[in-house]
Amino acid sequence: MNHIKYVMLNGDGGIIRTIELPIYVTRIKGNNVYCLDRECRPRVLGIDTTEFRFKLALVNGKYDEVLHMVRNAKLVGQSIIAYLQQKGYPEVALHFVKDEKTQFALALECGNIEVALQAARALDMKPCWEKLGEVALLQGNHQIVEMAYQRTKNFSKLSFLYLITGNIEKLKKMMKISEIRKDLCGNFQIALFLGDVEERIRILKGCRQNPLAWLTAATYGCSLEGLEGPPEDRETTVLEHQSVLLSPPGPVKHCESNWPLLTVSRGLFDQRLPKESISGGKSIAAAAVVDDEGVAGGAWGDDDEIIIGEDGELVDDAEFQDAPEIGSGWDVDDDMELPPELEVSGAGEVSEVVRGSDPSRAWSGVSQLVADHILGGSIDSAFRLLNDQLGVVEFEPWRAVFERTIASSRLVFSALPLTPPLYAYPHRNWKDSPQWKNLLPAVGMKLSNLIERLQAGYLSTTSGRFTDAVDRFRDILLSVPLLVVNNKQEVQEAQQLIEICKEYIVGLSMEMVRKDLPKDSLSDQKRCCEMAAMFTHCSLQPVHQILTLRTAYKLFFKLKNLKTAANLVRRFLDLGPKPEWATEARKYLQACEKNPTDAHQLDYNQHNPFDICAISYKPIYRGKSVVRCPMCDAAYMPDYRGQLCVVDRCAEIGKDALGLKISAVQFR
Repeated sequence: MNHIKYVMLNGDGGIIRTIELPIYVTRIKGNNVYCLDRECRPRVLGIDTTEFRFKLALVNGKYDEVLHMVRNAKLVGQSIIAYLQQKGYPEVALHFVKDEKTQFALALECGNIEVALQAARALDMKPCWEKLGEVALLQGNHQIVEMAYQRTKNFSKLSFLYLITGNIEKLKKMMKISEIRKDLCGNFQIALFLGDVEERIRILKGCRQNPLAWLTAATYGCSLEGLEGPPEDRETTVLEHQSVLLSPPGPVKHCESNWPLLTVSRGLFDQRLPKESISGGKSIAAAAVVDDEGVAGGAWGDDDEIIIGEDGELVDDAEFQDAPEIGSGWDVDDDMELPPELEVSGAGEVSEVVRGSDPSRAWSGVSQLVADHILGGSIDSAFRLLNDQLGVVEFEPWRAVFERTIASSRLVFSALPLTPPLYAYPHRNWKDSPQWKNLLPAVGMKLSNLIERLQAGYLSTTSGRFTDAVDRFRDILLSVPLLVVNNKQEVQEAQQLIEICKEYIVGLSMEMVRKDLPKDSLSDQKRCCEMAAMFTHCSLQPVHQILTLRTAYKLFFKLKNLKTAANLVRRFLDLGPKPEWATEARKYLQACEKNPTDAHQLDYNQHNPFDICAISYKPIYRGKSVVRCPMCDAAYMPDYRGQLCVVDRCAEIGKDALGLKISAVQFR
């Protein structure tokens, strides 16, 4: 016997400590074992009781003690992890694991896709990505499924994923990729998905299947020029003149967001574990995390064409690069007769059943929120509310947003066979309103959903896909008025979300216009510098602010406006860029400080606060007249009053409006 062991009532046991010689235990108190050795000398041995106390608390359901040990005790090792996994607590075991493989397996077991994704990125192994894709597909998280298929280069599954999610644009790109990879089967399959007959003819012709190419073209009425028909000596099938093009039906709408999951309350351990173990709520700006170490691509860096050497001179750039019985006291007279008009006529007759009214018709009468009117099918009244509250005069941009909102207002289910489907209407205030007339519809789109979509816009901005980023920010901007929130804090967050989208749309639109400007004459170069400098004053995320400043100071240096360039470099360095960019910027600063003057006068004053006109992209300095969009608050010069806002593309510039109304507390 060379171990001190423990045994629990449920049969669990383990080793506490290893001993060199046998001992005779006299007492155990706390973390000490009092004993005698073989020479009858008293001894005191220290032991660690954390393991069996942890297991005992877990078995007895004393979760407060478990949480205390999780926070303070050093419980590590494969044995405790295996014990927790065996007893059905993988989410607790997840907090002890440091090894990525074990963490990945536990995260998949408890359905924590986010942790599993982080572990898969760290491991970067094909079997991990395949397993993550399977579990994410079961949860309807097609965005992670797409990532997993891309990492494993499973192009056939990726193409089918784009087909079932209605992503036709990416499906077309997959067809081009298959063509580049010379994957004829995959290319032909995607052409069948898209109903592209011309592409099928081209593929058949390219793989020397000329009779099939000719037959396909003749069947669907395409041009036969350049196609070789079947040999004259071979019997050919007579073509049906009533043949039609067979193509798959187009998707009703593109499914951008993941499949909705049920909202469940957090477990005890999720609620009370340390902050770093919980994915809690975040502010809007912080929720959209941007990877500062990501590579800025696409349209960023187009102006990186001049580099400063060690001596401050210009050098060639080739050198750098989620009931009892009733008593008699209650007797009454039973001989009372009812009036004739109250007597029931025809006891055997059946009265006609009157169909009840549609509950959705009452929503627009008890609510002043735009979302309730849309969900109730009262589109005209929704348009009037948008016009009164936000000055909206053009409603075509809202079509896609309205369709998504209406699609989430009801559930469709079948009752009896061969009968029309029935509709059910989920309500958001069914606990508070016992009368059905006061019930209001449940809104599928939440503020948290828009904050998650904001992340995609940030990523598009970082990668330089400005057109895609502007479309994403504008879609979020148009979705905010259709929200329903519960308190004033969420109203403020929604207004903050509109402000963020407005800043990005104005700034990115201005940058795209600047890149299309000619740069031949001096006036064109000056205008280009003015727009680049104004872009640095848009309220963007720090990582994007760094990119705008880097572009601007290089343009000003090239124009010989070294004083302004030096100020831009200092602002750039204050944001803490990457080390190699900081080193490059200090060289520019050193060169600018040799002659801190501006060679040209520009319509730009960084010391005087200004707004950017969203049409002319010129500064509107403090004290000057300015008109604003009632929906997104974009600034314009007075000359543009009455025109359509170019940021949201739906509101009238300068129109008087009540303001954003997305909560009942705003009407109290």
